[in-house]
Amino acid sequence: MSRIATRSESNATNPLEEIAVDLPDGRTARVEITGLPTNRARVDVRVPNGRQWIFGVNGDVAGLVMVLNQNGQRIDDELPAWIEPVIQRTGLEGIDS
Repeated sequence: MSRIATRSESNATNPLEEIAVDLPDGRTARVEITGLPTNRARVDVRVPNGRQWIFGVNGDVAGLVMVLNQNGQRIDDELPAWIEPVIQRTGLEGIDS
């Protein structure tokens, strides 16, 4: 995992932290944490030219809000096996099932 940038802005729409994570298939996912410093309200995981998974945070776990395809359209899709370890790298316990 390589860190891209860390920010400590209080605006809930600006990322608090962005990290890049190398995936098993060779791609790199971008993980963006937004919210207030005391409440990580949202975690977005994006794969370039691919899907985006949007999670809401409740306590120490992430709950899937929606999945978007490369065109930004909402889709129903199962979570890939690599995504929970990526969420755990943000400091959360995991994904609420």
